[in-house]
Amino acid sequence: MKIPLQVRYRLWFECEGEHVLGGGMIRLLREVRDQGSLKKAAEQLNMPYRGAWGRIRRAEESMGASLLESSRYRQKGVTLTPLALSLLNLFATLDSRCAAFLRDSLKNSEDDFFEIGQEPHC
Repeated sequence: MKIPLQVRYRLWFECEGEHVLGGGMIRLLREVRDQGSLKKAAEQLNMPYRGAWGRIRRAEESMGASLLESSRYRQKGVTLTPLALSLLNLFATLDSRCAAFLRDSLKNSEDDFFEIGQEPHC
């Protein structure tokens, strides 16, 4: 008998014990990368611009490093820093590996009661 229980997990990065990057921030950074604008990214995610900017600013302050680079020309928007791009790649890699590990662990389990589920981070 299969019980509809799911094993779930969330992945996030901390800096000195402070949460700085998780699924929501990853979605925001990806939208900024794709849109070239924090304002457009916030609109796509149905979040206030001020809230999006605040999340970016708090993460930058916690890490002591920038995630966004502004163009000298305001109309050109923003781009992700090399650090932000590296964090996106690392998060995607770790998230994929965590999901695969859990899936494999449950497949190899002698119990046939559980299914793997995950929050849609990326």
